Amino acid sequence: MSIYLDEKNPGKHKPFQDASQDIVDYVRYLEVIAGKSPNTAFNYYCDLRNFSKFMKRRRGLVPEDAEMKDIDPKGLDTAFWGSVTREDIYEYLYFLNQSRGNKKSSTARRLASLHGFYDYMVNHASRLENDPTAAVNPPKLDKVLPKYLTAEQAVDLLETSLTQGDFPERDYCMVTLFLNCGMRLAELVGMNLEDIDLNARQIRLFGKGHKERMVYLNDACIEALDRYLQKRGTVEGLSPKETAVFITRRRKDRISNRRVEQIVTGAMKAAGLQGYSTHKLRHTAATLMYQTGTVDVLTLKEVLGHSNVSTTQIYTHLKDAQVRAAVEANPLGSAHRKKPAPQPLPETPASAGLAPEEPADPEGEGAGEPLPDILPTLPELGPE
Repeated sequence: MSIYLDEKNPGKHKPFQDASQDIVDYVRYLEVIAGKSPNTAFNYYCDLRNFSKFMKRRRGLVPEDAEMKDIDPKGLDTAFWGSVTREDIYEYLYFLNQSRGNKKSSTARRLASLHGFYDYMVNHASRLENDPTAAVNPPKLDKVLPKYLTAEQAVDLLETSLTQGDFPERDYCMVTLFLNCGMRLAELVGMNLEDIDLNARQIRLFGKGHKERMVYLNDACIEALDRYLQKRGTVEGLSPKETAVFITRRRKDRISNRRVEQIVTGAMKAAGLQGYSTHKLRHTAATLMYQTGTVDVLTLKEVLGHSNVSTTQIYTHLKDAQVRAAVEANPLGSAHRKKPAPQPLPETPASAGLAPEEPADPEGEGAGEPLPDILPTLPELGPE
């Protein structure tokens, strides 16, 4: 993952020191005071180191043709950060788009890192007076609907996970929890035995920013966990002090994020499913729950552990099928215009030897008369 973070224990990492002191202090603030997860802090740290390298080259502190990867991000003091202008920020965003090929979402994330850093420098650490990012808005993001498996594809994946690898009980259990509970990859890997209460049918999870929530288990999860935990107890050489729920058969310790991804990807490939990831299983769980029509957005927000309901609202598109069905069920949906009975052609003035009439006045006599009925008679509705 990185030279800093241990994916099995991301909270215990080497200190972030390969940057200017202001950035190091900000990242420590994120973890200790703001309560951000080590992964979030690390991502912001990488973004700010990248911006440091860009600014060194832009200000001529390194050769113009220096490769970004070869530029030392350290050595920038508080006065330097105070000299950054709005034009510098715009130039950086242009660089990300044109030279790095960043997507809009990636550019927005990197801008958010700068917003957070300068907010800290101005409002929390009181080291600067002005924020050059204050009036810089992120690029307008394209609305991308979440990719998910159908119920039939999910069943195929579950069945395939029972035949892949050398630890099918574990693999099947992990896929079952992904598809039924909608948990994140890091949440599943970080689960400890003490977090599971089969009698109460629930699991305690620690999400982003170490936010704790309880996830309730259905029959499929209970059965899969019970079967796996029994098998786990028979693994030879497993230390009784190992607290991780999901372990590797070879090393007898906590399974890694990467290993889970490999297992899920292998099962998907065997099931004929391409272009999906462990996170897509989280989308699948949310989608299938929401499609039942019995789970509202606020409830789904709690299940998924979202901080903001706006994040959960990406799943509201899943009601399209129900909305379409409701429109189709409208009793007027099958109404057709009545065809008028054929009428004999009136005798024209010319044929009657009369002078042609003046055009009808649209505001005169006959205006405002009711239109003929064009809908069939509808059945009377009963009492509400």
